[in-house]
Amino acid sequence: MITQLLHPTPHTKIMVASSHLDGMIEELSAFLSPHEGLIDLSLFPGEHKEFSSDSIHKVHAIKDYKSPAFGIPRDYAAVIVQDVLHLHESPHKFLQLIYRTLLNATEIIIIQKNGSMSIDEVEDLLDKSEFRATNAIMDLIEGHEVIVAKKMHMWGNGL
Repeated sequence: MITQLLHPTPHTKIMVASSHLDGMIEELSAFLSPHEGLIDLSLFPGEHKEFSSDSIHKVHAIKDYKSPAFGIPRDYAAVIVQDVLHLHESPHKFLQLIYRTLLNATEIIIIQKNGSMSIDEVEDLLDKSEFRATNAIMDLIEGHEVIVAKKMHMWGNGL
């Protein structure tokens, strides 16, 4: 369960950037609902499950894998990137822009099908984008790799 990685507080706001919205959104909505949390969606090209919830705040259709995910600077307590990074034409620039949307001392969670992109390559991209404390979790979601990294307060560009 991806919710094991989240630390909600009242009115927590997260972003999900996905190439295929699936059952995870239901899990996130149910998890954030008691905290009156909100989810912004950046939907990249792909098949997306129809879903409606009071937790869904904004939905942005992203036209291609050259474009950034939608986001407002320092707005999110977490960003979940689901099967987008390996498809994006500029993954480093994509991560740099995600970095700016996160509050200080918060996390990016990358979910990718096993073998989509090497863990070392993802960790290197995260490091170059100023994310720290990177951890790869291989057994959280069957058939997927989960990589978690932090935007640290007052580190790198974390002002």
